[in-house]
Amino acid sequence: MPLTYLEEQIDIHSELLHYAEVIRFFLELEQNGNVKAYCNGSNIAGRWVFQIFNKEFVKELAVIISRAVGRRRKKPPVLEVMSGDGRLTEFLRPLIKRLCIATDNKDGRYNIGYPKWVETLDAIEAVNKYSPPFVIMCWEPYLSTTGIDIVKLGTPTAWIGNPEMCGHTDIFDYPHIPLESKYALSRHDFFLEKEFKSDIFFFNCKPEWI
Repeated sequence: MPLTYLEEQIDIHSELLHYAEVIRFFLELEQNGNVKAYCNGSNIAGRWVFQIFNKEFVKELAVIISRAVGRRRKKPPVLEVMSGDGRLTEFLRPLIKRLCIATDNKDGRYNIGYPKWVETLDAIEAVNKYSPPFVIMCWEPYLSTTGIDIVKLGTPTAWIGNPEMCGHTDIFDYPHIPLESKYALSRHDFFLEKEFKSDIFFFNCKPEWI
């Protein structure tokens, strides 16, 4: 059954949907409702939405992470920091043959319902604790420089978001590779005008992984 704009406003992240389904939903939402309000929790799950996930987008990310971690004998976990409700980690877990851990310092900035399995931990503390082979940051808080500190450590990192609306632009002074994903969708996009503003940017990664 195709997604439609409903009064109860379905939770677009209750399961991982195909790009075509997600884009249709947000086109209709933009025509008939308010994307910003929806992404700020006015959906049936009360979920805050920053990056809008879909199967194709998550698969692209999972493939690159799998290439990066390879077949190393030591298998520390892939780590998502500043993960919010950890939904991206949940979507990645079936696609990566490696333990994936989500952490967040849960500072109360947003009214997020954190599952108990999302570990309460500062991002740098999490990296020091787990020594991950790969770090994921999705929508780092605006003007935060934590991402820069993580990139400086030399760990392969995926930074996901809209460079103008999250994190600190100085992070892009460091060598990076944009994925230029056609499946990247976010809360600040204009779906009717096909104006999309987010992407995955890879730091400390080899070009052949991308």
